[in-house]
Amino acid sequence: MSNPELLAQLRQLPPAEKFQMMQFLMAELAKEEMLKPLDNSAVYRVLSPYNYGDAAHKLMSLLEQEEA
Repeated sequence: MSNPELLAQLRQLPPAEKFQMMQFLMAELAKEEMLKPLDNSAVYRVLSPYNYGDAAHKLMSLLEQEEA
């Protein structure tokens, strides 16, 4: 089946099946690239620049040093 034919058939799928197809493709790509998928039951730390005033001051000082 050619790519245009496949894309035409994918467009006809209902949203739930499109989502399942996307999940399948992402899992296949992760396997091929040897990436570890995220675990839905795990807790991951997310770093954010919010409420980190010290980091902003440090960045500003580094930028000032670079300009000088």
